[in-house]
Order: sequence, then C-alpha cells, then structure tokens
Amino acid sequence: MQFQFMEEHDLYYIDCNAKPSITLTVGKHRYTIESKNLIIRVDENTCILALRGYGAFWGANWILGAPFIRQFCNIYDVGNKQIGFANSLQI
Repeated sequence: MQFQFMEEHDLYYIDCNAKPSITLTVGKHRYTIESKNLIIRVDENTCILALRGYGAFWGANWILGAPFIRQFCNIYDVGNKQIGFANSLQI
C-alpha cells in the first residue's frame, strides 16, 4: 500500500484509485477490510487513508475504528463478556 503522510495535517494521503485491503487476525479468525472502507474521498482529486498511527505508549494495542465497523457488524454479548463480528450488509 503506497501513501504519503502529511505531518501538518496528521493524515495519510492515498491515490483515489488505489485498491488496498488489510487483513487482521483476531484469535483464529481473519478479517479483511476492503479499500471502499479504507479510503475516504475528500474531494474530486484528494483521498485519505482511514487509518491512523499511534505512538507505542500503549504497547501492542489496536483500536478498530470506523473502517472495521463499516466492514463488520459488531455483536456485543454483555452477559457472556464476548464480542463477535459478522459481515455488514452494505448497499
């Protein structure tokens, strides 16, 4: 995946025609986030990556934000203290 970090905006700019995907492994399950959920079109010729880097302060933690939530439905089972994920229905 090729992108350019612009420190003054704290954003990663990416070619609007790029088709990146990211696959995360959680336990024994693999979750692939498609490009339509990773790229945000700002205007006709400008797109940004919907991911952010964070410092190593927290160690090996991940924040699964908007791209993940757009790709997968989050199911919270409070009684059993579990979270599940299913493919989202997207139009």
